[in-house]
Amino acid sequence: MKGQENSHLISMLSHELRTPLYAVTAISQSLLENNPKKSQLEDLYVLDKAASYLVKLINDALLINKMDAHKLKKIEEDFNIDALLSLVVKTTQNHIKGRSAEILIKKEAQLPKHFKGDALKITQILINLVSNAIKFGGDKPIHVHVKHIKNTAEYCDLEFSVTDHGKGILAADRDKILHRFHQLDTIKTEFGSGLGLFIVVQLLKSLDSQLDIKSELNQGSCFSFKVRLKTPTEPTEKFVEQIDSSQLKGRRILVVDDNFVNQTITKKTLEKKGVITSVCNSGKEAIRLLKEGKYHAVLMDLYMPEMSGEKATEIIRTFDASIPIIALTAIDKEGHWEQLKDCGFSAILNKPYHEVNLYKTLLDHIEIAGKAL
Repeated sequence: MKGQENSHLISMLSHELRTPLYAVTAISQSLLENNPKKSQLEDLYVLDKAASYLVKLINDALLINKMDAHKLKKIEEDFNIDALLSLVVKTTQNHIKGRSAEILIKKEAQLPKHFKGDALKITQILINLVSNAIKFGGDKPIHVHVKHIKNTAEYCDLEFSVTDHGKGILAADRDKILHRFHQLDTIKTEFGSGLGLFIVVQLLKSLDSQLDIKSELNQGSCFSFKVRLKTPTEPTEKFVEQIDSSQLKGRRILVVDDNFVNQTITKKTLEKKGVITSVCNSGKEAIRLLKEGKYHAVLMDLYMPEMSGEKATEIIRTFDASIPIIALTAIDKEGHWEQLKDCGFSAILNKPYHEVNLYKTLLDHIEIAGKAL
């Protein structure tokens, strides 16, 4: 019972923290993109770094919560290796702003682009390894290398490695850093929970793999792992290497959220791509607006007064079966997406989300629905 209570507490705290964090991360990103004064730049970097760390800490806590409850599932899906690596870079490059370090990707030229496997876990592993390399790599480049070890008509064995040129790790300490909450006294930083490498090891176990560490003190470290992936016979629509967010220009999107801060940020994020945005505060108001006007998609919060996002979506589906309705939520729990899908949602975006994910999700589902007004 105590374990269930702890699990519920972590989920509840996650929800309460993610919503204000969405505002902090979005505003800090917006300020950094709008040519701030030189005197403001350092403060904005610190703000952005602190917010990013809090987001990662929440995500790590939720992931460990799932591990402890044995709820980690292996999910196989089609993915593009270039898109996966690009996402890793975009997610981690904020941590090196203000420094001369850079993340360099090297991929074998003959490597296929399309695979089938647990792309989410591979992405999480690489993000944690690159984040770790950034912390201890100083201003020197971080190298992410992908090469194939063996391939057949059905599968391909890949090796991923992340190399830094930082402080390095003593042989006697290599096992210690893989334990939960453990940080070496010699490499502690201002941000760090000691969870990153522990999570990597647990995720790799779920993929039937393990972490290999090569390191010398003051010479840097190389963390690598191998995974077996299936090779699909044909590329699918999911293989999107990059998005053209300019295609959103002129689209009509309805934002349904009772939180003024969330409304403002989502509206600004959409309008900078030329989206025609309408905003309302409740599910009831959303139903009225959708009956009176035409929209390409709906961004729907779940917890609102008068009527929840789930109930509103169920009613909307009685008169419009095709409009994309995307759930915006800070809840991350087992089976949540299945519940939302049953209500009629087209997709889910967990707060705080990156604006690129918002644009891509909208474009994907508007295209699938073929929404021409």
